[in-house]
Amino acid sequence: MKFIRRALLALSVASAVAGVLRFKGKGVGAIKQGGWRKITDQK
Repeated sequence: MKFIRRALLALSVASAVAGVLRFKGKGVGAIKQGGWRKITDQK
């Protein structure tokens, strides 16, 4: 029974952390990485 409680606690903590990180990433001013960049002529 103790093992099951610990497993459920670990799962709930992990899902809470994942939810906070996901919510934080959707905030205003989130950092965008990658994507297309304008190419300037090297004349």
